[in-house]
Amino acid sequence: MNNDYELIALDMDDTLLRSDKTISDETIASFKKVRDAGKYVVICTGRPVSEIAPYDEQFSEMQYYICESGALVYDHFAKKPAARHTIDASAMEAIIDAIGQEDVMVQVMVNGASIVEGAKIPRMAHYQMGVYVSLYSTVAKKVDDIVPVIRENAGSIEKINVYHTSREASIRTSERLAAKNLPIERIYAETASLELSPKGIHKGVGIADLASSLNIPIEKTIAVGDADNDIPMLKTAGLSLAVANANGHAKAAADLIIPDNNHDGCLYAINKYLLS
Repeated sequence: MNNDYELIALDMDDTLLRSDKTISDETIASFKKVRDAGKYVVICTGRPVSEIAPYDEQFSEMQYYICESGALVYDHFAKKPAARHTIDASAMEAIIDAIGQEDVMVQVMVNGASIVEGAKIPRMAHYQMGVYVSLYSTVAKKVDDIVPVIRENAGSIEKINVYHTSREASIRTSERLAAKNLPIERIYAETASLELSPKGIHKGVGIADLASSLNIPIEKTIAVGDADNDIPMLKTAGLSLAVANANGHAKAAADLIIPDNNHDGCLYAINKYLLS
């Protein structure tokens, strides 16, 4: 196995972040070691920029964030987007129709910001997302009704997350959208969420685009993840690693399994495969 890797992309939730949404001091210290070595550690997450902001200080040595499942690449040092993709406006009415048929909480991402219906934040456990109540209360823009937001921002939305009460419900929504043959990507994430992204855009595109802009061959990249939305980057990177707590699909897509998120799996990957 070639250890001459130059970039490692880390999913955040349930991969880099421990179950309590913290990062170990040792892992944070490793980010500086990577930068001092002239290499890159980047986040590759489904989150918008606003939801990474609480970690900005811990990510002070990290120049790039691949956000919103590849739809937005953000330069943390320059404080501006480096690349951006949006969902085709033609898909919006069909999306509105599909989400109206289930009990859901919808998150809309525009220019790296998170927009949600404020009244649903205290009920996020109902949508299998209770661990994020504090984060959304702090960083999300709250509105009374998400449907006008979708219509008003048609053509400018990078990503839409639809949080359901069960995986079965998210599958129903996905199947309704699939029947419409829309220009979107549909990926399952978390326990019961469905992520909608621009057609052809996913985490694999994000890591490939960033590597290309940095003149890093894709075979010299590493990806670490745990869930279905990480599979495209696991299949794209030169070395793919799944944390031990990953789901079966992610494990099947990975080259190797590393320690879980609560036992510094990402630190293990950085030390063993990027800095060794």
